[in-house]
Amino acid sequence: ALWIRATELQDNDKYFEMAQLADWITKLEPHFVQVWTVQAWNMSYNISVKFKDFDDRWRWVQRGIALLRDEGLKYNPNETLIYRELAWQFQHKMGANLDDANMVYKQEWLKEMSEVFGKQEPNLDELLKPEGEDALRRLNLLTNKFKMDPAFMKQVDQEYGPLEWRLPEAHAVYWAALGLEKARLNPTKVKADELIQLRRAIYQSMQLSFQRGKLISDPYTRSFEFGPNLDIVEKVSAAYERAMQDEPNMRNNIETAHRNLLGNAVYF
Repeated sequence: ALWIRATELQDNDKYFEMAQLADWITKLEPHFVQVWTVQAWNMSYNISVKFKDFDDRWRWVQRGIALLRDEGLKYNPNETLIYRELAWQFQHKMGANLDDANMVYKQEWLKEMSEVFGKQEPNLDELLKPEGEDALRRLNLLTNKFKMDPAFMKQVDQEYGPLEWRLPEAHAVYWAALGLEKARLNPTKVKADELIQLRRAIYQSMQLSFQRGKLISDPYTRSFEFGPNLDIVEKVSAAYERAMQDEPNMRNNIETAHRNLLGNAVYF
């Protein structure tokens, strides 16, 4: 009954009441994946754009991400669709430029991650072996607030990086890679299509990281720009080659994207 009512409210653009209904639905059906993905999408995509103030939009995008990360995965730690949706929120909602508030999202996320990394270049080794109260505080922030494992971040960085962990694309890769790891540990609970979605999230985010994954900050104007991350070109190319093998039905499209990638790599 709540689902029917929520659908009617969405059709009539009454998203705020729908958000309250969806909160009840998550409590009634916490192990039903669509509860979390629909509600998070609603917050990040539908409700956020109702606001003209970009700070208000950011609050709703944060709520969408936190719902998946903090609540959805708590009840469904092995559901690959939640990992895919979480990766998409970073890759598309925060990372892409389709929302005219996207630079605010990136700037606010940079502030969040600067708290984790001590307002300096990300150093995962420092968080793996924290020394001193400040490092312990930042490790606690990473693991408890952002629900991220520095050891797995290091593993992802070695396999797909080096990544700029202050930008959203790195987090898209992280959550998609973690979804693949959960699928590997629970193979009987996974559909092949879900794995394809996670792999796409990785190689698409890696391509974006190559194009604009280097953070160039100006401490005097407190602004930043993006530059190409040339260090990951070979790994991005390898990711596309693996994707051709994993998705034979999409091989022609992936080949075209791979060819464009190589052309851009030469240019950069």
